[in-house]
Amino acid sequence: MRFAGYVCALALTVGVVGFSVRDRLQGSQDLRVVAPSMATAEETPRLEATVAVAAEIPVDPAPSVAVPSTDPPRERLQEVRRSPEPQESRSWRRSSYRYPGPIPTPEEWVPPEGPVRIALQAGHWKANEAPAELAGIRDNGTRWQSKPEWEVNLEIAQRAGALLEEVGYQVDVLPAVVPPGYRAHLFVSIHADGSSDAQAAGYRVSAPRRDATGRAGGFVTLLEESYGKETGLRRLPDVTRRMSSYYAFNFRRYQHALHPMTIGVILETGYLTSAGDRRVILDDPDRAARGIVEAIKAFPETPPPVKVSPSGAAGGRP
Repeated sequence: MRFAGYVCALALTVGVVGFSVRDRLQGSQDLRVVAPSMATAEETPRLEATVAVAAEIPVDPAPSVAVPSTDPPRERLQEVRRSPEPQESRSWRRSSYRYPGPIPTPEEWVPPEGPVRIALQAGHWKANEAPAELAGIRDNGTRWQSKPEWEVNLEIAQRAGALLEEVGYQVDVLPAVVPPGYRAHLFVSIHADGSSDAQAAGYRVSAPRRDATGRAGGFVTLLEESYGKETGLRRLPDVTRRMSSYYAFNFRRYQHALHPMTIGVILETGYLTSAGDRRVILDDPDRAARGIVEAIKAFPETPPPVKVSPSGAAGGRP
């Protein structure tokens, strides 16, 4: 009888301990779920994120129960809760089309009002100032020894711009980042190629893969002809995808891109890694500049401005 009494007392003690442990575990679980309902409006998103993480993590057992912990390490929890990238760099990816409104057709193309405006972009110039949506261009471009590509591009662009202004054109020399929705009669992006193969040489010109104006192809033909004539360099018949899908042409994706009604082309003036090409684009950039200017003057959409004499009579084309 005395032994049976000891057994009953032991069973009663185990039962009480079991109920206590269960109540502590239940209370811990209820607290994680109820907490968001007691939060303020400002705290609710943060608490919901915490509950979402907690739903995947087993509840910590009460200290008095010897159950092995299955919680992930603290570092993993911090990684889950930390934003992978700044809000600025995520926001621009949410829209496939940056240009507001329907994209015009080639038949709807209308040149900008005012004097004939030509944009000459010096490729890679000030690329380190690119916004988040163009972060990929901040540290690229070729070079020859200590000469970076952007300096060669800028020299050619400035010389071509000076020649155009003498004729009467309005000229903008643009850096790597195009102003949002930039509009001009014609946009020429000036670059230089580079290769580990010292034999690689020549220039190439490309229109946008999707040309809303329907006129870029005509200017490509003129530029290929005049640039080759002025420089004597070899024309390469193929173009790269990076040229035809150049970011400045992609108004569907980027805010810092041309207006769809701006005629645009990209010119790779030659290889900085080629001794023969360097004799033109590095040592004699005026020849490269003239090749660009002659094509612009011959293009029907960008004829030389009509000079007006002091008496007010038109003097015709220069």
